[in-house]
Amino acid sequence: MSMSTALSGLHAAQRSISVTSHNIANVGTTGFRGSRAEFADIFTQSPFSVARTTAGSGTQITRVAQDFSQGSVVGTGNRLDLAIEGPGFFAMRAESTMPGVANETVYSRAGAFSMSADGHIVNSSGQQLMGWPVAQNGQVLSEALGSAQAMNVPLTMGTPMATSETSLELRLPSDPTMSGSQAAIPPIEAFDPANPETYAHRTQLPLFDENGNAVEAELYLVRESSASPTDPNTEFTAYVMRDGVMMDATGDSTLTFAADGSLVAPEGALGFDSAAGALSMSFDGSSLGAEPFAVESVVQDGQTVGQLTTLDIDSEGTVWASYGANDRVAVGKLLLVNFPNPGELRPLGAATFGAQADAGEPLAGSPGGTGFGRLRSGALEMANVDLTEELVDLITAQRNYQANAKSMETSSQMMQTIMNIRS
Repeated sequence: MSMSTALSGLHAAQRSISVTSHNIANVGTTGFRGSRAEFADIFTQSPFSVARTTAGSGTQITRVAQDFSQGSVVGTGNRLDLAIEGPGFFAMRAESTMPGVANETVYSRAGAFSMSADGHIVNSSGQQLMGWPVAQNGQVLSEALGSAQAMNVPLTMGTPMATSETSLELRLPSDPTMSGSQAAIPPIEAFDPANPETYAHRTQLPLFDENGNAVEAELYLVRESSASPTDPNTEFTAYVMRDGVMMDATGDSTLTFAADGSLVAPEGALGFDSAAGALSMSFDGSSLGAEPFAVESVVQDGQTVGQLTTLDIDSEGTVWASYGANDRVAVGKLLLVNFPNPGELRPLGAATFGAQADAGEPLAGSPGGTGFGRLRSGALEMANVDLTEELVDLITAQRNYQANAKSMETSSQMMQTIMNIRS
């Protein structure tokens, strides 16, 4: 009996050393939760035993308890590194590799996340962070746990649209000597974009095609006449090149300026057409003056797709994204999950846990809400392991192991003594 009692003590000390060694090995693991081995004594009883004289039969392990106390928070500067300051777990979807098996939801305090190529926020194991859908102003559309979905940040935003209308405000020189390289006024040679002597001014046009891609386009102005005693007006003819192809004018493409420099014609917009589409061009606000040629403003109705430029996560879990020069919009809100009895969560490795019945039903909520901690972006929660305490526990477990080994040695010597008795 004493041998088995001492053996149970050896097993208990060995298990305690294993748990302590596991804690020490993971002292640098982000979001790791320390644990401790819990034991209970063993008493063998029978209906005829006397309680006051019953000797124990050793020890047994009852559970390895997880410690869910707060770990230290360390700043990293990475926007997608998240730390929970208070209770709660990140919920993540683990993709199942078995056909017909639903994806499992796992829970963790480790917040080292990054963005995948398709815009999902994932950890190093590829598990996708869960969140709620929101309106662009950040208002949550549903806070039900069943409506949670893998957080996906669109890499682009907006609907591409081809340019069909442009508006230019030009400042053209009244002095004919400021007509660029144009050789003669009126021109002698026909307009040729490859020959600078056939036009006075040239400028780029910002155009987009139906896919939102920038199109190479230029506006050319040929000075047809200057103000004279017989005709105070000054005229320019407009030509448009798109992707190296001359666009056809759908009407008169002449700009006429009065003696005071104001634009008198056309009264509406000029029209140009090509196989790539039609283009309406307004010159309202343009004028003739003493200054050299300049483009004061250009406005066009085409639209490109905005690329993701910045990503921020506030303390309440709302994910804000900016696309190009547009205002930032909310693309989701992270949720936190807690359990009535988190100590019964099932450890899965990689600082993650799985739900089981003994832990209770998962409770979802917003970061900073009642019963949930706040989020800190650009920081990570480290392991909640006190290395000094673990080293003391390791020494204690070693002492216990040696003591139980001594008990077994003593029991063995007693048995040997009995075996050596001679009649």
